[in-house]
Amino acid sequence: MKVGAIIAACVAVCNGVRSDASSALPHHVPNVADDVVGFGDTEAQPALDLISRNFGADAATSFTLVLNADPTAACTLSSSAAEEAHVDGNGTAQAGAAQSPCFSIELVAGKVQVSASSVGELTYGIGYYTRFQCGLTVGWTRGGNSYSNVPGMAWPCHTATFKPVVMSRVVPYTYQDNVCTHSYSYVWYDEAAWMAHIDWMALQGINVFLAMTGQEEIQYQTFLKFGLKDVDIREFFNGPAFLTWSRGQSMQSVGSSAMPEGGNAGLPRSWMQSQWELQKKILARTRPLGIIGVLPAFQGNMPPQIKFLHPNANISTTHHERPGYENATKGDCAWVASTDPLFGAVADMWMQTMIADFGTDHWYQCDGFFQGGAPPWLESVGVEDPALTKPMEEWDGTPVEPSAAWTPVWKAAWGGMSRTDPDAKWLYQGWAIRGWNDAEGASRIKALYDAVPHGQWIPLDMDVAGIWRYWGNYSFFGAPFIWTTLHNMGGNDGMKGDMRLLSGFPGDATAAGASISGVGATPEGIDQNPPYYEYVFDSAWQSTTVALEPWFDVYSSRRYGNTANPDAKAAWEILTTAVYNSQAGGWHDDTGVEWQAINAPPTAQGINTSAVFSAWSHLVAAGAILNPAKITTLNYDIVNTGREVLAQLITGFEASLVEAVHEKDRPTATKRADILMEAYADIDELVGCDAGFLLGPWITAAMKWSDPQDAPASYYEWQARSQVSTWWPMAPSALLSNDTFTKLPVLDNYANKHWNGLIRDFYAARVQCYVDQFTVDLPPHPPSPSQCQIGHEVPSTYLHNYPKSLGSGGIHPPSVWPYNTSDLSAAEKWCCAHSDCGGITHQNGRYEVRAISSLSPDGTASSYPREGAAPLNQVNLTRCVVTRELEFTQGTGSDYLQLPTMDKTLSLSDALIKKYSPYIL
Repeated sequence: MKVGAIIAACVAVCNGVRSDASSALPHHVPNVADDVVGFGDTEAQPALDLISRNFGADAATSFTLVLNADPTAACTLSSSAAEEAHVDGNGTAQAGAAQSPCFSIELVAGKVQVSASSVGELTYGIGYYTRFQCGLTVGWTRGGNSYSNVPGMAWPCHTATFKPVVMSRVVPYTYQDNVCTHSYSYVWYDEAAWMAHIDWMALQGINVFLAMTGQEEIQYQTFLKFGLKDVDIREFFNGPAFLTWSRGQSMQSVGSSAMPEGGNAGLPRSWMQSQWELQKKILARTRPLGIIGVLPAFQGNMPPQIKFLHPNANISTTHHERPGYENATKGDCAWVASTDPLFGAVADMWMQTMIADFGTDHWYQCDGFFQGGAPPWLESVGVEDPALTKPMEEWDGTPVEPSAAWTPVWKAAWGGMSRTDPDAKWLYQGWAIRGWNDAEGASRIKALYDAVPHGQWIPLDMDVAGIWRYWGNYSFFGAPFIWTTLHNMGGNDGMKGDMRLLSGFPGDATAAGASISGVGATPEGIDQNPPYYEYVFDSAWQSTTVALEPWFDVYSSRRYGNTANPDAKAAWEILTTAVYNSQAGGWHDDTGVEWQAINAPPTAQGINTSAVFSAWSHLVAAGAILNPAKITTLNYDIVNTGREVLAQLITGFEASLVEAVHEKDRPTATKRADILMEAYADIDELVGCDAGFLLGPWITAAMKWSDPQDAPASYYEWQARSQVSTWWPMAPSALLSNDTFTKLPVLDNYANKHWNGLIRDFYAARVQCYVDQFTVDLPPHPPSPSQCQIGHEVPSTYLHNYPKSLGSGGIHPPSVWPYNTSDLSAAEKWCCAHSDCGGITHQNGRYEVRAISSLSPDGTASSYPREGAAPLNQVNLTRCVVTRELEFTQGTGSDYLQLPTMDKTLSLSDALIKKYSPYIL
C-alpha cells in the first residue's frame, strides 16, 4: 500500500474508529491456575525450573509448588502451621484468608510447600524462603554477586529454625527499569545474561519491566512503509551503546554515522535483527513467570527526512548540540504532532507490526522523554512551558480543570495505542513532568488523566520524594501510579542511597489515601548497592515501615549464608549509618578517580571515609573466617568497600597535588603525585579481584555481537569503550580537528565506572598527563612573593575556585574581603602576598581573588591573571589528555582480565588497609 493510501485509511481510525485487527491481538497475559496445582504441573513448572537453575536439582526436588487464583485457598495456613507462623518486618502471619495477591510457606511431608495466588507471587515466595530461611542470594553478576547453588547444602534448609510464613502484597505491582538501564546495563546482554536477569527479577517479586530490546527493527520496518530510505533510518538511530538516546531524547546519530573510519554508516542491520530475535526469547521467558513486559509505543520521533516526504504535516525539528569535531548536520530529530494524521498512521502501523512480532501484555511506554523535560508535542500545539521554571506552589484547593490546549494532544497520543489495543495501559515516565508542580502543570496532568479511560493511564513516579504529593497530594487525580526511586545516574559504582527516604514506600501513599498501585526502582544503571534495591522491592509487601538497623542486622547474616559473624555484623552496622542512613554519595559518582586533569578536581561527596575504612577492615576480618572465594557475595562487599575508600582518598590526594602545583612547589607536587599514582594502581588491582568491576567482560560481551558483513568486532569494542569513558564516541579523525581540543564532549565521564583496566588505561593515563606537564612546567623551587605581578585585564573570562588561604576550603566563596571588594589594588596586593592566589576575576562590580589562573570563557566577567601564576601549559595538557582518551576508545587487543583474581582479595585488602591507614583521619 502506498504511503498516501496508508494515511488516508488511518484518518477514519484516528477519528475514533477502532481497527478490526484489534479483536485478534495475540494477547499474552500470564495464566493463573483455577485449581490447586503441585509439583510438575504446567503452570508451576516455570517456577520449578527457576529453582533448579539457581539453587540446583536437589533443591527443586525439595519443593512442592501450589497455585490457586483464590487467595483464600492459596494462602491459608493449616491451624497448626498458623500457630507457629513467622512474624517479622517483612510479613504477617495469617491463619485466616488472604485478601490480596499472596504466598504462604510451610513444611508439608518433609518438603517446602510454597502456595501462591499467581506465579509471580510464587516466585517471590521462593525468593523469600531462600533469602531469609536459607541465607542464599541471587544477585547481579556485575554488582553484588550470587551465593545460591551451594554444593552439599541440605534441603529443606535449616528446618530446626523454620517457621511458616504468609505474606500479602500491599500494592499489586513491583517495577524495575529506566529507559537508560537498557544502555548502561543491558546493552550487551545475550540470551544467557537475560535469562539470569529475568530469574533475578522473578525472585525479587518484580512483575513489570521495560521490554525495550529489538525495537529498532520494528521502527525500521514501520518507517520504510512511509517512504524513508534504509540509510536515513539507520543513521537516525544511535550506535548500539547509545540507543536509549535516539529512542526518545532527540539525541540522534550518536556513534552510528560517526563510527570509525572504514565502517558502514548507520546502525548495523545485523544488530537490529539479532536484537529482534532476542526480544522474542526474553518475552517467552518472562510471560510464564508472570512478569509484564512493557513495550515501546510510537512517541512521534522520526528521521528528519520525513518533513520532506510530508511537507504539510505538523512536524517540528530538534537538534542536539554535538562536539565540535562532529558533523553538525547530523543529530536532527523530527517530532510529528500527535494531532496530525501522520502520527496516527505511523502509530497504528508501529503497533500492528510490533504486536504481530512480539505479542503483547497490553502495557506500553510512551512519554516523549527527551532533554528539555517535557513531552515532544509542546511546540506542535504552541504551548510554552513556564511550569518547569516556577517554584512549588501551595495548593489552595481549587478544583483542577483540564487544559483545553493539551486535551486533544493527550487524546491523540492515547489513540496511537488504544486503536490497535483497546486494553492498552499507558505507562508514562514521570521524570518528564517532575517540574509540573503548579496550577498549570496540574491542568496538563488533569487533561492527560481525562484523556485515558480510568485505570489505563499509569504514571511512573520517578521521585523518591513523590510527585504524587504535588497539587496538595492530588495523587495524579486518582490514576494508579507506581512510586519509584531513581537512585543512580550513568550506572556509576559509588556506595550511596539514603534508605531513610524509602521508609514511606508505600505506606505514606496508602495512609494518605493515594491511588498507588506499585513501587519499584528506576535506576539508570543497575549493578551497584544491592541492599538498597532489596529493600525497595520488599516494600511492596510491607504494610508498616521496616527500620533500617534490624533490617541490616538480618542482612549481615543472610547475605553470607546465615552465618552470624561478628565482624560482618559490625561492618554493616557502620555502613548503615555512614552510607545508607545519609545523603552521602548523591545520584552520580564524581570522585577523584574520574578527574579529567584539565579542570579542577572533584571534591569528596560527604562519605565518612574513616567509617567506611573501618567497615572494610571488619569485612576483611570476616573474610578470614568465611572465605570470600566461596561466598562470593562477601568477596564483592570486601572489594566494593575498599574501592570506595580508595576512591575517596584519591579525591583528597588530587586536591593536595593541585594545591602544590598552584603553589609551584615542585618537590612537594612530585611526592604527592607519587602517592596519587600509586593509589590509582592499587584501586585498579583491587577491583580486579571481583567480577563486578572488570572491563574485560564488558568489551568481550560487546564484541560477540559483531558480524563480518556490516559490523566488525572493532566497531563494538569502540562502542563499549566509548560509553564508559568519553561517552560521546570519538572517531580517529577527531585528532585532526582543533575543535577536539576546545570543545570537549559534554558528557565525558558521565557513565564512569571503577573497573579494572579502565582505571589504569583511561583515568590514570589522563592524570599522568597532568603529572608529566607539571614536571616540565614547574620551576625547581617555588617563586618568592616579590616576583608577583598581576597582568592586564582579559575581557569575557573568569578564573576558577578560591585560595584556600581564605579559609573557605577553596570551593565555596568566603563572605568577606578580599573575596568581594571594589578596590582592585587591594585585591592585587593580597593576591601577591599569597602563593595560592592565581589572579582576580571582575564581575558584578566586585573584584574576587581566585585560585586557578587558567582562563575560561564568560561573557559577564573579566579577569586579571597573575603573571607567571598559570602553573601549567593548558594547551599541551589538554592535547595530552584528549589524545589519551582517543587512544583508549580506539584501543583493541587489550590484555584485560576476563576472570577476577579472587585469590588475592584478602591478602591485597589487608596490605592496602595497612598502607593507607595513616591517611585515615
